[in-house]
Amino acid sequence: MKLSVLRHSLLLALVVGLSACGGKATFPVEGKIEGLKYSGLVMSNVGMQDLTVEAKATSFRFPNTIEYGVPYDVQVKKSADHQKCTWENGKDTAGRQASINVIVKCTDNAFSIGGAVNVIGADGQSRPYTGDGLVLINGSNERYPMPKDAKAYKFARAIPYGTSYGISVLTQPDGGKYVCTVERGVGVMGEGAKGDADVTDIDVTCREK
Repeated sequence: MKLSVLRHSLLLALVVGLSACGGKATFPVEGKIEGLKYSGLVMSNVGMQDLTVEAKATSFRFPNTIEYGVPYDVQVKKSADHQKCTWENGKDTAGRQASINVIVKCTDNAFSIGGAVNVIGADGQSRPYTGDGLVLINGSNERYPMPKDAKAYKFARAIPYGTSYGISVLTQPDGGKYVCTVERGVGVMGEGAKGDADVTDIDVTCREK
């Protein structure tokens, strides 16, 4: 800890000394990245060209440096594909700290899953759902008790991009009035034509006995 403080003090003293002597201390505009998986991340800084960051990068650096006393304002201009990226420590003046170290954190976009509840009567005609006790499950743990008279449903937990899901019927409605099945219940969030969007077509069809 003492060594780190001493190093910081020496660097600041060097910067001040160079400035007093007419030297031009310069600073790279750079930072660390956490959680980046995909391409598309674009960083910006006032007076500089935008910087496109490669997928899975853990750090970034603009090609040009800035001189002591020059303000900087580093921001995420565009988040990575399928992710939301935020930043910290992006705005200051070069030389006020020993170095410029912006922190960028990226998390996966997440979307809801659900669908309609359809009932087909014994005569083949559509009817409102009036069952009780129907329980859906996603994977092996997240359960959704279907409300009575439901016309649609949506699981409470959003699913991150690239994560698989598998919706099935855990418990049929009480009384044996219906036999319910799930349509399009298995998939990977974000794959196919839906892209980055809620999945709303995992329909439940209950057939009257």
